[in-house]
Amino acid sequence: MPSAVAQKALKAKAITKKQYDKLPAHLLDKVAEHNLKMQKKARKTAAPGGTKEVRKKTGKQAHKRGRPKAGSKVEVKK
Repeated sequence: MPSAVAQKALKAKAITKKQYDKLPAHLLDKVAEHNLKMQKKARKTAAPGGTKEVRKKTGKQAHKRGRPKAGSKVEVKK
């Protein structure tokens, strides 16, 4: 019989029904615990599309490809 952690993970869709049925209990518990932690971590991160910094090269570097050389001026706009 799988543990409460595995049942909770199945209910939260952190693991699949196939994993729940086929994995041995000790491995299922580890996978379920890990996936629940990852789901919780994903909820804590900020949503995409927030304020974004735009780095704009100025001067001679403005029309060159790639990242700016050390010491060149870069404006950061928010």
